[in-house]
Amino acid sequence: MTDRETGTLWTHFDGVSLSGPLLGAQLKMLPMQITTWEEWQQLYPETTVLDWNTGFQSRYRPITPGASVGSDDDFNDTRLPVNALIIGVESNGQFKSFPHQLIDRDGYVVNDTVGGTPIAVFHAPVGGSGLAYSRVVDGQTLTFRIEAASINVYIDQETETLWNSTGLGIKGPLAGTQLDWVQSFNTEWYGWSEYHPTTGIYGAPSDWVTVTGPAIQGFR
Repeated sequence: MTDRETGTLWTHFDGVSLSGPLLGAQLKMLPMQITTWEEWQQLYPETTVLDWNTGFQSRYRPITPGASVGSDDDFNDTRLPVNALIIGVESNGQFKSFPHQLIDRDGYVVNDTVGGTPIAVFHAPVGGSGLAYSRVVDGQTLTFRIEAASINVYIDQETETLWNSTGLGIKGPLAGTQLDWVQSFNTEWYGWSEYHPTTGIYGAPSDWVTVTGPAIQGFR
C-alpha cells in the first residue's frame, strides 16, 4: 500500500516502508481486536456504529475469511496449515505464534514468556477476540486463568482480580488497571511465517498436527 502524501510504499502486515521518501520508517502499531458484534457491545455498551452511507461503499467487497491465497506449493513453512488462525506476538525481536485452537484447548489463556517478557495471551470464548498483554503489574508477575467463560472474564491467581478480554481489571485489588499490550494481532499462519521465518510456535510438534484451518464455504 502507499500513502497519498509521499508515495511511500508500505507493507500492510507490519507497517514497514519498502521504498520512497520514508524508506526505513515503520508505522506505529496499535492493538486491534477481531471480534463479534455481541462481544463488542458487551465491552462497549455505549458504542456508535459506522453508517453504511459514507460515500465509500464501492470500496468494500464481500470476502471469505480464511480462504487459501495463491498456491500451497509456494508455501515454505508447513508446521501449521496454511490458513490456521493464530495470534502472532513480537517482543524484543522475538516472534511466537499461538494457534487459536491450542489457546482454547488450554483454557482460553496462555501464560508464557516471549523475548524475556512475561505475557498472557487471551483468546475470548465469546467473540473470539484475542491479544497478548504483559503479566507484570507494579513489579509483580501475574498468572491468569479463565474464570467465567460465558462472559469472557479472567482472573489472576496472585491478587484474584477479575479481568476482561481487553486486559482491563474490572473487580478486585487491581480494578481499573490496564495490562500493557504486547505487540500482537490475529492473522493466518502463511502470512506470519513468511514475514517471520524464525517464529516459534506455542505447544509441542505433537500439538501442531492437531491444528486445522477454518472450513471455507465453497472450498474443498
